[in-house]
Amino acid sequence: MSDPQSPISSPQSPISDVRDLFPITQTHAFLNHAAVAPFSRPVAEAMQQSIAWRLNLAPLAADEEAWATTHARRSAARLVGADEAEICLTRNTSHGLNIVAAGLPWRPGDNVVTAQTEFPANVYPWKNLARKGVTVRFAPARDNRVLVDDVAALMDDRTRLVAISFVEFATGYRNDLVALADLCHARGALLCVDGIQGVGALPLDVGQVPLDFLAIGGPKWLMGPIGTGFLYVRRQHIPTLDMAMAGWMGTTDIHEHFRYDLPWRDDARRFEEGSLNVVGAAGLDAAIKLLLSVGIETIEERIMALTDRLIEGLRERGYQVITPIAHRHERSGIISFQHSRHDPAQLEQRLTEANVVISRRGAFIRASPHFYNDEEDIDRLLLALP
Repeated sequence: MSDPQSPISSPQSPISDVRDLFPITQTHAFLNHAAVAPFSRPVAEAMQQSIAWRLNLAPLAADEEAWATTHARRSAARLVGADEAEICLTRNTSHGLNIVAAGLPWRPGDNVVTAQTEFPANVYPWKNLARKGVTVRFAPARDNRVLVDDVAALMDDRTRLVAISFVEFATGYRNDLVALADLCHARGALLCVDGIQGVGALPLDVGQVPLDFLAIGGPKWLMGPIGTGFLYVRRQHIPTLDMAMAGWMGTTDIHEHFRYDLPWRDDARRFEEGSLNVVGAAGLDAAIKLLLSVGIETIEERIMALTDRLIEGLRERGYQVITPIAHRHERSGIISFQHSRHDPAQLEQRLTEANVVISRRGAFIRASPHFYNDEEDIDRLLLALP
């Protein structure tokens, strides 16, 4: 299976060149990457190539599986500044978080600190530890911000882990991961991050931000397939994180079918217990390579420019921006808003009729543009509002 050429010639390529890779732009202003993103042509082509390989060369399917999964891990590692040995492929963010939750040596009386604004995927794996005597504490949200001091106030000598999102899914607030990592490690706790609402849109380098665990799913800002994702495990934790699920793919030699005493791999692949979603891995690899070819810093700048335009237009029309926007370093690609006189369901309907794709979250509308969107997409949303 050949490695497809990068579709972007350089980070300076005009945004229109990238936009042409997304067929959705021909019909819709798609501003919903915090939900499920559309495929780019390179992602679809990579998955079709994987299917064609299996269709026509089934006896060599194992070679294709090794190619797709190896390249997906390698691309994921580049994306977050990790070593390839610290990456395992997963089905989704929840899968990665559950590997961590089930693998740590919990004791009755331990606690986990998280936030009231977390997506349920980053709550239930920790609540499930109640059967082991572990409790979950929730930091409040003040003006839609999760303050490091509030997290610290909930921690004690039995806090084993802080579980927080890179970006809060509903409000778009970007948590201060550097400060949280420093706090956790000073208190002898671990930091586990749900990265699905930030990675792919914002830079995150685990070499500079010393997270312990980072779980990410493919279908949002990575713009990859549903049913794909990856987990970063800091190298020092790999041998001590218990494998709650164990399988033959995690051993040192998967071709020794009649040996049952093989040692486990010494890298994060020990947590890949069985066969992986190969077609999905091919798509995930292509999705991440597209992002890398543009450059994550370039992507962040583009998203910030688009959301600046959106914020200004919303304010001019009398809408309240829910997302904390006073400080740029607290922003992300998510902008949530509401209006005191307009029902959010009716706003959603108007935008849908205008072929503007957003999400309604409770009492507000959430818009989440990506780097290939343009100013006309933002204006299309604004013009559809009453």
